[in-house]
Amino acid sequence: MTRTEYVRESVVRGTISAVRASDPRAERTRQAIFTAVRTLMTQRVASVSVSDIVRTASISRSSFYAHFSSLDDLATGFLREQFAEIGVSGFDLLSDDLSGAPAARVGYQRLISHIVEHYPLYSSVLDLPITRTAYDDEIEAYSRRLVESLVVLSGTPRVVHPESFATYVAGGALTLISAWMRGQLDVTDDEIVDQLVEFLPEWLVDAA
Repeated sequence: MTRTEYVRESVVRGTISAVRASDPRAERTRQAIFTAVRTLMTQRVASVSVSDIVRTASISRSSFYAHFSSLDDLATGFLREQFAEIGVSGFDLLSDDLSGAPAARVGYQRLISHIVEHYPLYSSVLDLPITRTAYDDEIEAYSRRLVESLVVLSGTPRVVHPESFATYVAGGALTLISAWMRGQLDVTDDEIVDQLVEFLPEWLVDAA
């Protein structure tokens, strides 16, 4: 994704958010659904159904389906809102006058800090197939766009297919983070950030 495409996408998302915000009742219902999901997932239930959600949120099934077409749609929307707290890409790092390794470190620190802060929620996500898929998608999308932003910052011509390269790197980041969350890696929060940065190509993180 180019910087222009990112800005265009942000405008579209902002327009959609503005429309939703114009109806406070709809937004209250949406947030009640999200709160119900957080409650159910932190209780580590075996599965989350629409019936569980509407009961916990004290809403009707028709209200649920007025906002989300399926549990998959809900999972995607829910996790996107969670990740909105740290930003969906690394392009905002441009305003911080960062590049190379410092920019990558800030980006991954945001991601890991967010996961640690919401650890009960995300550890439950790992056990639920529907939300796990949405979670993986969001982690990979964040990492991919962070790498894409670093490519833009470096201005290097070495990447013939930047989107493919970013997807490749993001896949490795996703696998590493998932293994860390499952306790398969005996490393601290800071160490996992160090590894995520260290495993990036030198030509990318050493760019001025």
